[in-house]
Amino acid sequence: MSRRLPAFGVLAIGVIVLYVLFASNLFTVGAAFEELTDEFRPIMTDDAIATAQADVGALGAVSDEFNTGVAPAVAEALQMSPDELNAFMGTNFPAVAAGVAALPEIVTQFTGVVGLLADQQSNFEQADAIPTSNLPATTVPWIILLIGVGAVMVAIVMLGKVEYAWLLAVGFGVLVVVFSLVLSFLPKSSAADEMNAALKPVYTEELVTGATQALGVVGAMGDQMRNEMLPALQQQLQMDDTAMQQFLGQFPATAAALGGLEDSMSRFTAMVTAFSSQLDNYDTIKGTDLNPIAVTILIAGLLVIVCGIWAFIAGRRQQAPPSATT
Repeated sequence: MSRRLPAFGVLAIGVIVLYVLFASNLFTVGAAFEELTDEFRPIMTDDAIATAQADVGALGAVSDEFNTGVAPAVAEALQMSPDELNAFMGTNFPAVAAGVAALPEIVTQFTGVVGLLADQQSNFEQADAIPTSNLPATTVPWIILLIGVGAVMVAIVMLGKVEYAWLLAVGFGVLVVVFSLVLSFLPKSSAADEMNAALKPVYTEELVTGATQALGVVGAMGDQMRNEMLPALQQQLQMDDTAMQQFLGQFPATAAALGGLEDSMSRFTAMVTAFSSQLDNYDTIKGTDLNPIAVTILIAGLLVIVCGIWAFIAGRRQQAPPSATT
C-alpha cells in the first residue's frame, strides 16, 4: 500500500491543477487577457505615454492661459467687463464657454488616467509577456491543462507498478518547476495582478462614459473657437490676418493647442476607445488573481518531485530483504 500512496498523491495533484484551471475559468480569462493587452499595447509604449502626458499638459496650459490671459485681453479689446464677457460668450459661443468651464475637471481626470497608465507601464510589459513575448496568453490554460493531465497520466503509470515510474514522476515534476521558473510565471502573474488591482477604481463604465463626454466637450470647444469665435473677434476688431496672428501670439499655449488639437483629440480618442472596447474583457479578468495560480503550479511541480522520491524510497524498502533474526 505504501508504494501506491505516492501515486495517489500525484493523482490528487493533477486533479487539483485541473480544478484550479476550470474553477478559474482560465480559457475565457486567457482569451480576454490577450485581447485586452493587444488593444492597450500601442498606448502603453514610452512614446505614447510621453505624448499623452504632453497632450494633457497642453490642455492644462490652455485652461490656465484662457482664464488669466485670453479672456481679459478679449474683454479689454471689446470694452466689456468680465461679467459682460461671460454673458457674451455664453450667448454667442456656448461650446467655448462650456469647454473653458469644464477644462480644469477634464484635465484632472485625464491627468489621473495618463498618470495611472505611466505608473503601470512596467507591470503591463511583464503581464504582456505571459507566458512569453512570442506566445499569446491564450496558451496559458492549455499549458496548465497539459500539466494537470500529465500529472494524472504519471499517477496511472505509478499505479501500474512500472519499475521506474518514480523516475518519471521526478522528471515530470522537475520539468514543471523549471518551466515555471524559466517563464517567470510568478513575477509576471504578480505584475498582472498589481495592474488589474490598480485599474479597478477607474476602469469602469462611468469613467469611459465621462471620458467620452469630456472629449466631446473639448472637441466642440476647439472647433467653435477656431471656426467661429476667432473669425468673429477678428472681424469685430477689424484686424487683418497678420494682426490677428500677433494677437494670438500673446497666448502661445492656446495657439499651440488650437494648431495641434485635431491630432491631440485623435490620440485621446484612441485611448478612450481602448478603454471602452475592452471594458467587457476587463470585467472578465479583474476577478481572477493569476499569482496564486502560478504559485499552485510551482508547488504542484515540487510535490510531484516529492512523491516521486517517496515512491523510490518505498520501493527500495519493499525490495530490501528482511533482516536476520537471532
